[in-house]
Amino acid sequence: GINAEYGPNVNKIYCCVYCQAHLAFHNDIISKSFHGSQGRAYLFNDVVNIKTGPAEERILLTGRHSVADISCANCQTVLGWKYEFAFERSQKYKEGKFIIETVHMVKDNGWDLQF
Repeated sequence: GINAEYGPNVNKIYCCVYCQAHLAFHNDIISKSFHGSQGRAYLFNDVVNIKTGPAEERILLTGRHSVADISCANCQTVLGWKYEFAFERSQKYKEGKFIIETVHMVKDNGWDLQF
């Protein structure tokens, strides 16, 4: 069979649409069913080349959370947010995870550019 480490998604990465900085690996996606202020968003387990702003409480669709805006470390565009704390037990899985809105990302490494 195919070794998972060398499967089709290994080197697929998401980059900043504005400056092409590497932001995340495809394999770090937890969910594609999130929404941000500008439409669809993906929940990632880990991201790179970002700066995290100060945390603040916000009421989101899924309840009250402490979140911090994240921006591209290269071009400073706000890309989404990091979940610092979830007040509701059912939302705890989001803590320490990152949202990037799809409008701010492009896929790299020659794969189909449709989200």
